[in-house]
Amino acid sequence: MNKQLLSILLLAVSLVCLPQLAEAQQCVINGRMGKDSLRFTKNRIEKVYLSGLNEFDQFVRVDSAVVSGGTFRLTRPVSAGSPLLMYFITGFDNGEVPVWIEPGEVSVQIHDAAFPSRSRVTGTTTNDLYNEYKAIGERCIAVQNDSMRTWMQRYGTAWMDSPEGRARINAMGAGEVMLCEADRLRFLLDHNDSPLAPLMMEREMVWHFSQSYAEQMVKSISPALASHPYYQSFSNYVKAQNLRVGRELPNIKLPMADGTVKHLSDFRGKYVVLDFWASWCVPCIKELPFVKELYQVTRPVADRFALVSVSLDNKEASWRNAMTKHDMERPGWLHASDLLGWGSPAAKLLGIDAIPKMIVVDPKGKAVAFDLRGEALVRKMKSLLNIN
Repeated sequence: MNKQLLSILLLAVSLVCLPQLAEAQQCVINGRMGKDSLRFTKNRIEKVYLSGLNEFDQFVRVDSAVVSGGTFRLTRPVSAGSPLLMYFITGFDNGEVPVWIEPGEVSVQIHDAAFPSRSRVTGTTTNDLYNEYKAIGERCIAVQNDSMRTWMQRYGTAWMDSPEGRARINAMGAGEVMLCEADRLRFLLDHNDSPLAPLMMEREMVWHFSQSYAEQMVKSISPALASHPYYQSFSNYVKAQNLRVGRELPNIKLPMADGTVKHLSDFRGKYVVLDFWASWCVPCIKELPFVKELYQVTRPVADRFALVSVSLDNKEASWRNAMTKHDMERPGWLHASDLLGWGSPAAKLLGIDAIPKMIVVDPKGKAVAFDLRGEALVRKMKSLLNIN
C-alpha cells in the first residue's frame, strides 16, 4: 500500500451519502468512466469492487457492482461512531481508486479505466482533504518538470547528460523533495485531527526521519484519534522500530482461546510475561516445565501478574490439542493465537524471529527483558513481584 499511495494522483467516483436512521447513514457511490477498457487487455471493465485492507495490506472485497454504459453504483453503510477509513475501488488491471467512505455528497469521474490512479474524487471533507494533500506532491513534480524543460531549452541535451548537468538536476530534485516533504508534514499537522494524518505519516513520511523524530510525529496527532485504527497502527509501527528494555512495546492484538480479543494495554497495572511458542516447537516443549513453575509461583500474586502464552501455530486443532496434552489449560493461564504462524502481526511487531521467546512487560507497558528463559526467568519474576 505504501507504493500504491505514493503513486496515486487521484480518484474518481461519485459518493452520495444519504441520511438513514439516526444511528447510521448510507454512503452511495456512483462512478462514471470516460473510457472503460482495461490497460493490458482489450477487455472492458464489467464489474468493480469496493475493497478494504486487512492487516497485511491485502484487499478484502466488501461489495461489488456491474459496470453498465461506463457507470456503476456501490453502497456502504456508515454506522454512527465507526472509524473513518479509506477503501479502494478495485477490479482494474493497472491500479485502484482510493476513496474515503464518509457521509456527504461526492462528485467523481474516472477518466480512463486503464489508468485508475489518474481519477479524481471530490465532495466530502476527507476526500477533498486528500486531494489537497496529493496536490502538494503534484506541484513538486510539476516544478521539477518545468525546470528540466527550461534547462533543456537553454543548455541542450549534451549539458543535461554531462556530470555538471546531472549534478544540477540531482540537487534540484533533492531540494524539491525536501520542500515537498516539509509542506506535506505542515499540511498534516494543520489537520492532525483527521485520520488522514496518521495514515499518511505512517505510509509515506515516517521513513524519512529518525526514531526520535518519528516519536514526535506520533505525539503530534490529536488525542481525539487515540483509539482510531490508523493512529494505533502508526503508534505501533514507531514503537516496533525501537524494541529495547525500558521502551513502551507496541499494543499488540491478542485473539484469546476463549474467543475474546485483548490488547497488551488491557494488562496495564500488571507485570506480564508474553510466552511465544508453538505445538511443533521442540525447544518450546522443553521450556514448559519452567513456564509451569512460573505459573505456580505467581499464583499468590495473580492480581499483579499475567502469563500469556502466544502460539505461532497455523492450525487451531494442533494448538488446542497441545494445550491439553501438556496440561497448559489452567485457571489464570491465558492463551492467545491468531493462527497465522510467523505471519502473526503481533509476532512481527515484537520482532519474534525464533521461539521460544519470553518478553517481560512492566505495569506501564514497557519492556523489562527480552532474553530470559528457564530458572533465570522464574527468579526475575519472583524478584519483581516480591515473591519469597
